[in-house]
Amino acid sequence: MKIAVLGDRDTALGFKLAGAHEVYSFEDTPLELERLRNKLRELIERGDVGIILITERFAQRVEIPEVTLPIILQVPDKSGSRFGEEAIKEIVRRAIGVELKR
Repeated sequence: MKIAVLGDRDTALGFKLAGAHEVYSFEDTPLELERLRNKLRELIERGDVGIILITERFAQRVEIPEVTLPIILQVPDKSGSRFGEEAIKEIVRRAIGVELKR
């Protein structure tokens, strides 16, 4: 199963250097957001993509469908998480059953 990344240029470059299978970068314009929506739909319909990573900023601008597979995860971009530390701790706790502490 492949990992696909949807994000801004800097985030996409980082994941490409890290070895993600498919990386797509988009700008924050209406036309680019429509391209992102189309690419997200395409990746969901394909059978070879297991995980889709999308930046939090773009995830808030497009509708993320409720699907079992592929797994769709929101990741922070270069400006950091929009959810804040407590929200991320709660997401991790629900996802893997472990509470993060400092």
